[in-house]
This record gives sequence, structure tokens and C-alpha cells, in this order.
Amino acid sequence: MKKRHYRWYSATYRLNEKIERKFTTSGKVLFLCAFALVFFGLNTRSSMLFVVFAASLALLLTDAVSLMFKSFGFEFERFLPECVSKGKDVKYPVLLRAKSGKESSENLFYAEVPAAPVPTFEVFVTTKEPGEEKRNAFDRNMGYYRWKWLIDKNCGGKYEEFAVTGRKTDGGILFEASFRPERRGKIAFGGAYVFHKGIFGLLKKGKIVPNPGSFLVLPEIEESFEIPENEGETANEKNEKTREMQETGSGFELRSLREFVPGDSIRNIHWKSSAKSGQLRTKEFYKEVDSGSVVFIDNFFEEHYSEDFEKVLSAAASLLNAMEREENLPQILFVGMETHEIPDSSKKSFSNALAKLALAENDAENRFENCLETLFEAGQSASTIFFFTSKYDEARKKALKTLSGLGCSIRIFYAGSAEGEAELSCYETKIDFQ
Repeated sequence: MKKRHYRWYSATYRLNEKIERKFTTSGKVLFLCAFALVFFGLNTRSSMLFVVFAASLALLLTDAVSLMFKSFGFEFERFLPECVSKGKDVKYPVLLRAKSGKESSENLFYAEVPAAPVPTFEVFVTTKEPGEEKRNAFDRNMGYYRWKWLIDKNCGGKYEEFAVTGRKTDGGILFEASFRPERRGKIAFGGAYVFHKGIFGLLKKGKIVPNPGSFLVLPEIEESFEIPENEGETANEKNEKTREMQETGSGFELRSLREFVPGDSIRNIHWKSSAKSGQLRTKEFYKEVDSGSVVFIDNFFEEHYSEDFEKVLSAAASLLNAMEREENLPQILFVGMETHEIPDSSKKSFSNALAKLALAENDAENRFENCLETLFEAGQSASTIFFFTSKYDEARKKALKTLSGLGCSIRIFYAGSAEGEAELSCYETKIDFQ
């Protein structure tokens, strides 16, 4: 794949964008029709082809004249949500204002402009389109379909145009726009194209108004996902690890006495010990709770993009969603070498954990072996480790088998194929999300 292909595709994309901002679909058809008829209908004034050519040209010229005196001094403010779900329409209000008050809102339209749709050359040559290996040698060498897929991926969805019709306020016109994200991660808008259409709806005339904006797209969640349990395992056989948690109320196990401090309940004062020591002493109670679980996302792969990794993140998000319903979120979320603590099972903690998954990327600079120390450390204190990987090979199986020997319950979720014949005495689930 050569650099000149990249330059061709970049130039063609920018040219197509300019054409899209000058012609409507009907206008492009009529212009092509008039252009083609130049070679067939200009030799005589009596042919039907000449009549069609003349009519097409007249319509285009009339549309152009109707746009000549339109002014475009507009500014706008959009109200985007912080995060949305992949594949679901997000609707948001937009307030459009005219700077001078002389601008006409008749036949006025609005369309978002992606911030950075063109991939870099490095990404173009290293990021494979899903299923690219099935294409013929010519298509693989030219890389056109890869380019088209990368453009769509960077845009994050389809950019539609909206008629500026809504409630008029002192500040301008308030109307509703919408967008359907088709990938997870951050989707950024660079601005918006505000334009008029001609009297026949053939031509456009407008300006791009810069105004950056972005929102986060969460991984797709499978609502029917259930937390798996090892087959044939009873409650006594689980041997779940526990930790002590201090409680100030009664009804729990008494473990110690300490000096009374302001704020302690007087009902917990140990009067007998206080009388002997001459100082107020209070009781401390503890209860045993589940030591908690850990979610580990294996992101050690070389490709810039992996369809299996997207399935892994979707499965991990679905697991967090199921755990949130039971108010039992994991204590720690590992995304490769990065550690994210989850302090409680609140909605805020749940949203923060999903945001980490939404922004997860591959870590091509590190290897899976680099995270083993952290993984084994977590296994010594956690009751369960949920391990997600898109590369279930012998090295990972060996590490997880060692981890299971620490007495930690392991649940493995993998996408793609499992390499090797080694079997683990732990629960394995093949991810098969569409």
C-alpha cells in the first residue's frame, strides 16, 4: 500500500466534501444530466436532448441566482449529553443565532461536521479493515475499502442535515438535532455547516461555523447478560475470601476497645472498662464481608483495531451492568496496566467504570507478561477475578492456571478462538455478541 494511494484518497475525500456542500442529491443528478447532454444536444436547437439540457441549465441558474444575496453571519450553541449508548439515537437541542439580525432563516439547514475524519498515513497502513483478508489482491493492494472504513470509523456515525425549524426565542431559534453513534469511544464535532437551499432545492450555499463539541459513546450492553457461576459448585465449596469491615453499630462481632472520641455514640461506651481506666472507652464492632471481585481487561495486542476486542469490551460492560443491578460492583477495574478503583456500587461509580471501558485502547508497547505481578497480587486478595481477553493463547492459559492455584475463583471470557489444548479448572465463556 503506497503513500500516493493515501494522497489520492485524501484529495478525493476533500473534493467530495466540497461537492456535498454545494449540491443536493437532486442538484447533482441534474448537473450530471446537463453535463452529459453537452456532448449530445448542442448541435441542434430542435432536438429533445437540447430542450432537456436547456431546462436543466435554467433550473440550476435560477437556483444559483436565488442564493446570491443570502448572508451567513450565524453562530450556534449545542447542548450535548456527556455520554450515550452505541447504536441508539441521541437527540439534543441546538440554539442558532444570527449575528447581525439581517440573516434569513428561510430554507435554512444545519449539519454537523466531524472533527478529524481523515486518518493519518500510519493508521492507514497499519489498521486492517475487518474481513479484509477475504478481498481480492487488487483491493487489498489499493486499500480503498480500508480507507472508506477508516473514514466511517473516525466519523462515528452518519451526519444528517436538519431543517432549522423550531421555537423562536430572543436569542435565536431553538431546534432539535440527532445523531446515531455507530462505535464506542469519543466522538468529536469540529463545527457545523449552516446553509440555505435554492428555490428549487438543487444547490446549497453556506459556511462552516467552527464550534468543537464531543460526547462519550459507551460500549454496547447486553441486558440479558447474567453473571456466570461455576457448574456444580456449592456455597461451601466456593471458599470465598472475606475481609473485615469496621461497624459502629451493635449486632456485629466485638473485636476491640478504644478511647472514646467526640462523635462516637454513647450507647457503645464500655462502662466497666471506662471505670477501671478512668477514661471513656468505646466498643469497636466488625463484620465479615466478601473480599470483592476484580475485572481485568486484556488489551495487549498489536493491531490498532480488533473486532474481537470490541466484543470483549461489550461483554465487560454487560457484566458491570449485571453487577450494578445486584449492587455488587467489583472493587477494581484493570484495563491492561491501568488500575481504576471502584469505591462503591453507586450510579456514579458505575458510570465512571463504563467510561473507562469506552475509552479503552490497545497497548502495543507492553506485553501480557508485564501485568502478571499485578494480576497475581489482585488474586491473593480478591474472591473472584473476571478475566476478559481477545487473545486466549497458551501463555494466558498458563498464567490463569497459576492464578487459580492461589484459591481465587476465576471466570474467563474470550473472543475469537482459543489456542492450544490445555484445559483449566475454571469457568470459560466464549463471547459471541453480534
